[in-house]
Amino acid sequence: MPSMERMEIYRLNDVRDDHSGTVTKNPTYNEAIDPSTSSSKGSPRPLVSSWLPIIHNSLSSLLRWAGPYPAEVQESHLAFMRDVVVPCLKPPAAADRLSYVANHNHSTYEASLAFSSYRPPKVRYSVQPLVDPSPGDPLDRKWLDAFIDSSFLTTEEQAALVSKGAVAAASDASHPLPQSALVAFDLHVNTDKGGKAANTMKTYLFPQYKALITGQKTVDTTDSIVRVLAEGNQEMLAAWELIKTFLNTNSGKKVMLDFLAIDCLAPSKEARSKRPRLKIYFSTNFKSLAAVREVVTLGGLLPRSSANMDFLSEAWPLLMDMEDIPQAEIEDLEKPLNDPTSHYQGVGFTIAVAPGEAIPQIKTCVPIWQFARDEARIIACCQRLSQKHGPTGKFNFGAAIQDAL
Repeated sequence: MPSMERMEIYRLNDVRDDHSGTVTKNPTYNEAIDPSTSSSKGSPRPLVSSWLPIIHNSLSSLLRWAGPYPAEVQESHLAFMRDVVVPCLKPPAAADRLSYVANHNHSTYEASLAFSSYRPPKVRYSVQPLVDPSPGDPLDRKWLDAFIDSSFLTTEEQAALVSKGAVAAASDASHPLPQSALVAFDLHVNTDKGGKAANTMKTYLFPQYKALITGQKTVDTTDSIVRVLAEGNQEMLAAWELIKTFLNTNSGKKVMLDFLAIDCLAPSKEARSKRPRLKIYFSTNFKSLAAVREVVTLGGLLPRSSANMDFLSEAWPLLMDMEDIPQAEIEDLEKPLNDPTSHYQGVGFTIAVAPGEAIPQIKTCVPIWQFARDEARIIACCQRLSQKHGPTGKFNFGAAIQDAL
């Protein structure tokens, strides 16, 4: 039976209205963000902690529901969130509210669950920092520094880009260009040598501005980043060449490079599972199973067996809410989008390259909310997928999500 290699559920986020600047989720969120709306007596809470109740409530709930996290590990993850993450999330000024780039809802925070056939559910979350990091970072920054240097604009490049009017819709000439970046954390069940809960951090950056100022295509900017990070590693460069070859095909030319991510691990790690990866995220307008097959095999450059086609064929009717459609009609069928104005116009893809690996790893990212008839169908889909393909069949998706909201 084909296994469920990975299923990642993204759902929990908090949203600001793009035009009015108001919060559109619920009264609890309004009270957390704006102390002036709080009904409690006394001095308003510091704005720097306004994200705390939202993130704490959802993460603590998911950590409980996921199952494998001991109580002391749960508390350690929550303490890290309170002490390290939340202080970087001060509420944005009005001009910043359109800068959220994490997801469809333009939220600065998103929680997710990762399911696998070979391990219990893992809780994860991503945030878009809105304040500068503190000095004295003890982490290994070799890859991160190269990544940032290759992606971010210098002050001179920002000024030149604004003067060209190339980003008039994205920035006011009187203000610096927004440097969009995200960080994400995978929360592990084990602890480190100091007894603290272990987590893995990823950093996300966006190469589009660099491409604009240099007059290059985004793929060319990414090529420069890959070569800096690979440091001559032939396997990693070979994997990247496969990706570039595909991007020059008819199907590949319809794929848009959105953003990049790196694992914040020391590049010297020898264990395969600990090697840092460069992940390249693509968006497409592809909505058919046939088009997805083309991408996950890089247009035939990779064998179909490497793409877990059996699982893809079985999961597709659930992911697209097409269980009532005959199998013979599904291959080329394209469902209409629930929200045609969204950036997410079809299936997305994540392609990862790493030192020592000549074959890129490809994941398919289906925005289920674009195709499902309602949220109840989304939960039912996830429940049935886990029951059929993983050890998480007893996990109650509906109850977990409701408890975390």
